[in-house]
Amino acid sequence: MDWKLTKSLYILVFLLINIGLIMMYYNKQQEDIHKIENRPNILEETNIDLSQLPEHEPRKLNILSAVKATFIDSEEVEAETVETTNEGYVLKNDFEAGENAPDMTREDLENHKAEEVYRGSEYEYDDVMSDEGYMLFNQHYEELPIFNNEAARLLYRGDGQQAMEYEQGYLKNISENEYTSPVAVRDPEKVVASLYTDERISGEAEIEDARLGYYIILNDGDQVLLRPKWRLNINDQGVDKTVYVDAISETEDIIERE
Repeated sequence: MDWKLTKSLYILVFLLINIGLIMMYYNKQQEDIHKIENRPNILEETNIDLSQLPEHEPRKLNILSAVKATFIDSEEVEAETVETTNEGYVLKNDFEAGENAPDMTREDLENHKAEEVYRGSEYEYDDVMSDEGYMLFNQHYEELPIFNNEAARLLYRGDGQQAMEYEQGYLKNISENEYTSPVAVRDPEKVVASLYTDERISGEAEIEDARLGYYIILNDGDQVLLRPKWRLNINDQGVDKTVYVDAISETEDIIERE
């Protein structure tokens, strides 16, 4: 028996089986996409409230790469006035008693970040994720927020009227990933339709907010990767939850938190 020939045949069969499985998976994905595309009025059959969905604006986005800034020995930060955590990637500043701390109002905090915070102009207020006792500002890249990750946010905490402390993370050297290409952003209405057909939401859900931005998918040392995501805030039969759905691919996992 020619063992080399037999081995080659086994390898060929194995490869053909894998190619077949990949094609089956691809065809299944395409079928699911076609089902949605061929039923454009599927959401009209439900009571899902879409009144807060933004109008779809055709555009293309890419995966981003970036580097977490370290505040240790930074020439732009007065080291004696702050402390750092998480290997220097997060700056923390406590407002001491008697210090002229800002009030926990959006106006006061906007002024503080503009005048006192490292690159404060690159952070914008997040009204959805802010709550009593803390107010959140997301770092933005080309007018889009980087969602709620300590590596790219400014977070104020307070007890009562005044702020007690703030924490800051900052991403630098943000650029489009050289190994990927820009892809058309998915229509948010089709994203909601996908959630419904996949039984991730009911026909009674209310979409309270939908925002396009970036989500950190890889956080390795000082290197990060970010994917475009739709952040949907949903009330579904009395349960509030936040869902992050990929904005450029139908096959990425959905990230959900209540």
